[in-house]
Amino acid sequence: MESYSFDVVIVGGGPAGLACGIKLAEKGVNTLLIERGRFCGSKNLFGGVVYTSSIKEIVPEFPEVSQSPVERPVTEEGYIFFSTKGVVKFFHTKSDSQEAFTALRARFDAFLSEYALKKGLLIAPKTKVVDIILENFKVSGVIVDRPRSFKDLRPAEVKAKIVILAEGVNRLLTEKAGLVKGPFKPEEVVLAIKEVLQLPKGELEKRFGLNEKKGLAAELIGEITSGLPGTGFLYTNTNTLSFGIGIFLNTLVNSNLKPYEILERAKAHPYLHELLDGAEILEYGAHLIPEWGLQGLPKLYGNGVMVVGDAAGLVNPLFREGTNLAIYSGIMAAETALEALEKGDFSEKTLKSYEERFKESYIYKDLLLFKNLKKFLLNNRQIFETYPNLIYEIFSLYFSAQGQYKKEVVREIIRTIKRKRGLFGVLKDIINLGRLFW
Repeated sequence: MESYSFDVVIVGGGPAGLACGIKLAEKGVNTLLIERGRFCGSKNLFGGVVYTSSIKEIVPEFPEVSQSPVERPVTEEGYIFFSTKGVVKFFHTKSDSQEAFTALRARFDAFLSEYALKKGLLIAPKTKVVDIILENFKVSGVIVDRPRSFKDLRPAEVKAKIVILAEGVNRLLTEKAGLVKGPFKPEEVVLAIKEVLQLPKGELEKRFGLNEKKGLAAELIGEITSGLPGTGFLYTNTNTLSFGIGIFLNTLVNSNLKPYEILERAKAHPYLHELLDGAEILEYGAHLIPEWGLQGLPKLYGNGVMVVGDAAGLVNPLFREGTNLAIYSGIMAAETALEALEKGDFSEKTLKSYEERFKESYIYKDLLLFKNLKKFLLNNRQIFETYPNLIYEIFSLYFSAQGQYKKEVVREIIRTIKRKRGLFGVLKDIINLGRLFW
């Protein structure tokens, strides 16, 4: 065959594309999902935590499934503030142990793809989409890196009434479709570097105070990134740890720092050095995370095309949301595609309802609420440099106050605040932080 034809073609086998494919396949829509990796999840990377509420939208029986795709339930979560001298921990014990789980994308995405196949979705792995097909100003399919036939070695064309782009942060096809102008800027993405580490048997539970049915998800702030704008993460898996850091790409460039240097420097911190002692590195990877926010949001639809997930920049770093937002966007795109197929109209006039759904969702409202978050983080380095050290010193004074006149202890705490940031500086930071929400 020289060309192939489907109702819908989805580009990308991450959570956004698979969620969309599952919903369409359930309705009997002739849908093809194209994934460039050997299997869905083979090229994907995240911290990572997944949320039950979003997964149940596409897999209602989750987490009661055979061959569970997740690692551990998140029973403890919180923040660890790193100073040069030590750490301060703020942890919360979750009342609902089934609310969130740690996961590895190679397993999680593969599970979703198997589920999608059972629903009737056709998946073409090891296939790269090299271009889109434009006909009369409408996206009408894609061109892949596979030959048309044994006799015709030209790239095959895959026609579609609707193309859904779930291509991830490197939104090249989104740009070709005219939904965004130009590539992203270095200040619009975070480079996350991650290691999967294995400790000797039994040490993971021992060092984190867990049993086999409990897990920890911690965000790391401060000296972990050498005081640069960014954060670290530490998540417990079944038999391994996911550890990494994420720093704005422009910060790395301007500081002339290599990602692995930051990671190794972080692991040399006394707290992590002891915690990770004897750990073996099983995996190492890096991934760009979109942080362009509302200002860099592409047009979500066009004639015959919609964009979902990371390609649309649907990430909320403050609340550790990404995978769930991708799933929701995939579902909204599927609902819009079903409407268009029923009408037989695939123009942007009909596909605009995807944007309308999106703007009615909490995802858009959150992006609107935190539209200045990126600028705030980049312009307020003291959050990552000054405050972790200040918090450590305050707690050190408080908990070593035995045998001292407590009024003098309070005075010393105030003097420390004045010396490190100043009372006016703290007040200014609180006001600026509050402006993110109002």
